[in-house]
Amino acid sequence: MLTPLLSILLVYMAAIAAVHAFHAWQKRRERRAIHYILVTFNHERQIEWYVRALGFYAWVTGKRIRLTVLDLHSDDATIGIVRRLKGLAGMELSVTTDESVLSRAGGSEDSDVTTIDLRNPHEARQIPYV
Repeated sequence: MLTPLLSILLVYMAAIAAVHAFHAWQKRRERRAIHYILVTFNHERQIEWYVRALGFYAWVTGKRIRLTVLDLHSDDATIGIVRRLKGLAGMELSVTTDESVLSRAGGSEDSDVTTIDLRNPHEARQIPYV
């Protein structure tokens, strides 16, 4: 009676150790971030949906996503909404009004950069789950 219970316990302990070892290996593995640059101007009605869609994409796929929101002097609450969403899991989120981000993004070799100008409505199709 005791032998089968100990063997089951041993199998569970081995499974737990394997899961922890795999998780530690995944964390150490070098993963490149996918970098999205969203160019916005008065997009307070859409920006939360776009940021949440990218966060959901990062969570579902397990990919690291870096999101830079380049605001071109909006008159509405676009920047405030994005700053409120900074704690969204699975993403590095930054807000800037410095247009030189676009020129620096081209020279970045450590991540894939996708620039999406939301002033053009058709470019929003590049955002996953939108």
